[in-house]
Amino acid sequence: MKNIFIKSLLIVAISSGIFSSCVNSDDYSTPENTLTTYELTSTTTVAAVNTAASIAASTANPIIEYTADDIIEGYVTSNDEAGTFYKSISFQTIPTDGATPIGFSVPINATTLYGKGFTPGRKVFIKLKGLYIAKVYGSLQIGSLYEGTVGRISEFEWKNHLFPSATKAAEDSFVRTLTLAEAYTDANQNTLIELNLVQFTDGSINRTYFDVDSGGGATNHLLTSTTGGPQRIIRFSSFAPFTGKQVPSGSGKIRGVLSKFNTDFQFVVRYESDIKLVNPRADVNPPIIGTNIQYLGAFTENFESYTSGSATTGQNNFPKYINDPVIGSKTWRTRTASSNKYIEMSSFGNPAENNRTLFIIPVNMTAANTLSFQTRTGFYVGETLKVYYSTNYVPGGQISDATLVNITSNFAISTASSATATFTNSGVYTIPATVTGNGYFIFEYTGSGISTPVLTTNMQLDNITVN
Repeated sequence: MKNIFIKSLLIVAISSGIFSSCVNSDDYSTPENTLTTYELTSTTTVAAVNTAASIAASTANPIIEYTADDIIEGYVTSNDEAGTFYKSISFQTIPTDGATPIGFSVPINATTLYGKGFTPGRKVFIKLKGLYIAKVYGSLQIGSLYEGTVGRISEFEWKNHLFPSATKAAEDSFVRTLTLAEAYTDANQNTLIELNLVQFTDGSINRTYFDVDSGGGATNHLLTSTTGGPQRIIRFSSFAPFTGKQVPSGSGKIRGVLSKFNTDFQFVVRYESDIKLVNPRADVNPPIIGTNIQYLGAFTENFESYTSGSATTGQNNFPKYINDPVIGSKTWRTRTASSNKYIEMSSFGNPAENNRTLFIIPVNMTAANTLSFQTRTGFYVGETLKVYYSTNYVPGGQISDATLVNITSNFAISTASSATATFTNSGVYTIPATVTGNGYFIFEYTGSGISTPVLTTNMQLDNITVN
């Protein structure tokens, strides 16, 4: 049975006034004044189709031509009005028994699908006969055959297969709230998810949603849980109208649809309003504060007492010192070469991010007279090290609350490009007589694995001496 809903001229006039006064809103709805809807009867389930595709996925013929005259139903989760989705519609089931919904996608060679009724919550009937089904990157995909794969249904054919109904479920009735760790699985692809307790990683702060420096037509940012743990991709298309804005620095919730390309999961929002990071930012990578902080006036630190390892496994907790990843997740770590131990910091490697990491040494400034140390660089692509002192830093506190005095110009920092170069005696700094009491020398590494060009110099420190 076909139903045609026609809005009255009065409603059209009122709606026109509303939309003209809310042009910056992303509360999208079907803009057509008429929408043809259909009430069909499902003859099979998405679960049955998904099972068939899953079985075929492990065979020599993973793509199935659907020849039965079957109909399934699904609810739209995506929306292409804001340019975040392109020529594809994501659907999911809405189980009534508490079971996990099944998501799937239907690629269509058409745009502005939102104007044809394919907006979130809309129930759609899909006639399967003549289409092809397969598991693509772990999720059910339904479409036409294209060069041996499941491709887009032609712009002339899709209306013979997809039929929007008059039923539209409210998003809040079927969206699922998941943690970052729970969400990124094949079973959740194409379903509507609200990620809770998340924020952008430090490397995304002060960047725009779409970053032209990243190349291509979209930018992958990373999300992290406010409690730490693995980082996950969130992807923004250059076509979305809001992607020239800076990403928010707060924490909170993000609603969207999970997709996947090859082995990489990618979370995609539909509109800017899907991003609700209105809570204070969490310190996901807090400073590592030593358990035996001492303010000494004379000592040499050669790092021989610590456990060396790789750039990710070397010891990074130092009982007498503070290791603070102010921006990014990377820290100073103990390394070894030619039976000599030292500490190293580098922006090279995963995750690619901006970094500002501090190695902080407590000192009795009254008793001490000088500071000296050795440096060595590897794969040098630019200066990354600065040295400061501070007399009002609070261990574990925000470095931005402290007064830092830059003393870098007093030292000759290594610029060697070979990791096998010898350590450089970087000079001796005399502490001013006016600097007294407990204070700190601060070694600051600033680099980036995402800048253009990257700044990923390996910076190594050894034999830090206070006399």
